[in-house]
Amino acid sequence: MTAAPRLQALAKELAATLGSQPLSARPLRGVIAELPRLLSADGACAFLVRERHLDFFHGAQMPAGIRPAYERWLATAPQRFANYDPDAPDPQQRNVVLRTHEIREITRRGAPPVVKRFLPRFAISESDQMRVLVCEGGSLLSLVGVLRARKFTREDARIFSMLSGPLQQRLAIEHRLGEAQARAVELSAALENVPAAAFVLGRSNAVLHANAAGRALLDRERKSVEEQLGSGQGVQLSNIDVDLKLAIVQRPADPAPRVAAACVRWYLTARQAEVLRQLAYGLSNRAIAAELHCAESTVELHVTALLEKSLCESRAHLVARLWSDN
Repeated sequence: MTAAPRLQALAKELAATLGSQPLSARPLRGVIAELPRLLSADGACAFLVRERHLDFFHGAQMPAGIRPAYERWLATAPQRFANYDPDAPDPQQRNVVLRTHEIREITRRGAPPVVKRFLPRFAISESDQMRVLVCEGGSLLSLVGVLRARKFTREDARIFSMLSGPLQQRLAIEHRLGEAQARAVELSAALENVPAAAFVLGRSNAVLHANAAGRALLDRERKSVEEQLGSGQGVQLSNIDVDLKLAIVQRPADPAPRVAAACVRWYLTARQAEVLRQLAYGLSNRAIAAELHCAESTVELHVTALLEKSLCESRAHLVARLWSDN
């Protein structure tokens, strides 16, 4: 097999890796490790700059110590340190493999500051470069590039371009997933102040997050709750975005009769009984403190006393026992 078909086969293999790996695998680092062999390059890297800081940096055959040195240099570097704006890449440079002379033609600029002021420290300022700014819309997801002493050819750019689309698709999916997870975590924290059982639902109504009341409800009757969330009956639904929904269900049955029985069985004080009733609804200590107009530390003391009197190991155990005991 000649060099061109062999390299095309390797490029297709790397592209397949980007599309087939599970989302948790993060295959970008492995792809970067193969780029020097694919493109006969002296080194390869992928990185993302956000607000003058490196969000990540993956390097293969790059000079030792270049990552921390680059991080320090970026703190005082100009915005267009490499003939592109990391906050708003030029449309002409998005998702297109470009060689050094092509970048200069597009930007109508000479050697950028990173070449003049930073790369000489590592004796690679004279290297030819080839890169792609992987973007989703106007947002930069990563710069992926290679460098070597001799000039990159059109054939090199064509081989590299075989990875441009798969890189964009993969990094865009990972970016959207990360944003969705971050929003879900933020929502989960906010949901703790909701007095009813509240859930963040993903596609197919899968429960991604739940507040304390929601978790307590799932612990008691998961199957029926999941069926209710799926049917939407008795559920207040609102769209968070395309992939996320907020679901609020009615509070569980009034636990007062069971709390009254527990008072007799466990010799509870009136305040402990009230805290137990709030726990039965799945409220957090903070929410209970707000409900009872007392300090959160006071609620913690009552919860500790309840666990001791009921001989339970945790809040979940206590609530489960309250609802299950006759």
